Amino acid sequence: MNRSFDHFRFCNMPIATTVTPLIAGVVLAMFVLLVGGLIGFRIGQRKYARLSENQLSEGDRERLVQLLAELGSWTNEYSGNVSDYQDQLGRLSDAVEKGGNSSSTDLRVMTLLQQIMQTNGDLQTRLDEAEKQLEKQTRQIASYLTEARTDGLTGLFNRRALDTRMEEVFTAYRSGGRTFVIALIDIDKFKLINDNYGHQAGDQVLKQLASVLRTQLDGSLMVARFGGEEFAAIMDGPLRVAAATMNELRKHVADHPMQAGTKQIKVTISVGLSEPREDVIVAPVLRRADEALYAAKNIGRNRVYYHDGRDAILVGAPETARSDE
Repeated sequence: MNRSFDHFRFCNMPIATTVTPLIAGVVLAMFVLLVGGLIGFRIGQRKYARLSENQLSEGDRERLVQLLAELGSWTNEYSGNVSDYQDQLGRLSDAVEKGGNSSSTDLRVMTLLQQIMQTNGDLQTRLDEAEKQLEKQTRQIASYLTEARTDGLTGLFNRRALDTRMEEVFTAYRSGGRTFVIALIDIDKFKLINDNYGHQAGDQVLKQLASVLRTQLDGSLMVARFGGEEFAAIMDGPLRVAAATMNELRKHVADHPMQAGTKQIKVTISVGLSEPREDVIVAPVLRRADEALYAAKNIGRNRVYYHDGRDAILVGAPETARSDE
């Protein structure tokens, strides 16, 4: 912006009285756009403050709020300058229309242009610095959000993220959206794995199962670590289709031992599923999935059960277990 003014000054171009107010008007319009950009920039950053208000540390949140407050102060300051320049430009236009002194009008226009250019340069400098600070803060927020929603060991979503997503899909369902299924997946006899092979081996099993879930349940709405050796998935319905998918997953896990160092560990899982019925909150859906999982664990493990709202119903079990039942 300052280079444009230098161009006028160094070329020593005569400015006609009837044209100078137009030039000032154009520059003023550019200045208004710049201030408008600042306002939009400021508003755009508010979403980061909202997203991070529960994840940021107190110090980081205070710094972000302070930076946004500074942007607000600059917006008010430069908006006031725009109004002042508009008044001056109006008075110059009136002087031209009344046939005022041409040289005096030109001088006043040039002075006004200098003021606008100077203010624009000052604003641009502040904006550049604010942008750098906001980019840094945005990267920090993105990092905090990722850490707050991710399980550190497996890389899956954590319980906090799962709870949020369950509330979202349940609210959508209650508003006439599509149904969904909650599946709880538990590693059978995980304590024995830790006792027999060590906790490091147990961690390897958790990581490998997380990888299997991520791949085999790629179409799910979310896969998360529920806690300990338990995982969860939010899937599209209907319930029987989701249960069949989970039974295929159960068989896949049972057929593919997991590697822990030089040792191969045979792992099986139990699964319980449910879907919303006439529930007014999501908690009963989760409770029924847990009841179905309990049935799978209690009756013999390495099984998939779904809860139809009344009872837990068997979907799949090992072939030897089926012949014994």
